Amino acid sequence: MPRLYLTWFIEPEDPHYWDFFSIDGLVVSMKSIMNMRQHRGVHRLTRLLSEGFRRFYGYNGPLIVDSMTQPLHAVGGLQVSHLSQAQVLYTQYVLGSDILVHRDYPILHVKDHEVRVKLFSRNLINAEAALRFGESLGREVMLVVQGWNLDTYVKCAQYYRDLGARYIGVGSLVPHKGDASFIINVVRAVRDVLGGRVHLHLFGVGSLNMLREVASLVDSVDVSTPAIAAGKKEVLIPSGNGIIRVKVNSMSGISMLKERLESTNDSIESLLIGRILNAESLKEENRSVMLYNAYVLTRHKALILGS
Repeated sequence: MPRLYLTWFIEPEDPHYWDFFSIDGLVVSMKSIMNMRQHRGVHRLTRLLSEGFRRFYGYNGPLIVDSMTQPLHAVGGLQVSHLSQAQVLYTQYVLGSDILVHRDYPILHVKDHEVRVKLFSRNLINAEAALRFGESLGREVMLVVQGWNLDTYVKCAQYYRDLGARYIGVGSLVPHKGDASFIINVVRAVRDVLGGRVHLHLFGVGSLNMLREVASLVDSVDVSTPAIAAGKKEVLIPSGNGIIRVKVNSMSGISMLKERLESTNDSIESLLIGRILNAESLKEENRSVMLYNAYVLTRHKALILGS
């Protein structure tokens, strides 16, 4: 079964899931780290970089810090970030990321073919440079496969394979979350190119149902569903062979939570449901729902990833 990483945001700060239950790992948003200076001040960001993520937040599990720093903006026909790849990789390193993630540029949303080709080439160039940078730090690097169709995803994967990469991720599939066949075909094709010895990570695809379809093809995945669902006032509840989403403030949602509370022998689940039902503010309710949603996915991950 793949390792299930939870996406975690520093700013605004998500609940500390690990204080309540064991988790498989965290994928921390680099963009949210960069937002700390604006919202919390430079001193707090400096402390984080000095102490590292684990010491600063009291977290001891697997950790990946991603490479997306901010929404990309156009400069001279290309989309660029305000941080260089070397800065991104070194920031990941000092934060304590187990694996560094190369600075990739999403292509799926780009309509201009010439710009697509330029971004594709930049990803390949960055990949080779990232591996050298990681080697100098004694740290593994995850290269992120990007493309705008099946052929370019395959070509990118082949290039990374030939570079000798041991960790590869598949990115930018969220825009295709409604196209199951495209996502399945891309992930399967990338796995076929890499073989079974390369660790393949699937960056969030935005659909729990989709994860089950591709789980056997990957070694790890990350999900932001706990926070996204909570933002929509939705709570995740195990039901039969799957997990359903219901409005937390609806009659059916409250009823189902109370039924779970009465029937469960799980002390953690009881605690988290109680926090939702007894929340004294919308903010407290939202954070409690995030906690419970994360626990449900972690505790019942076989329902979405298979056994």
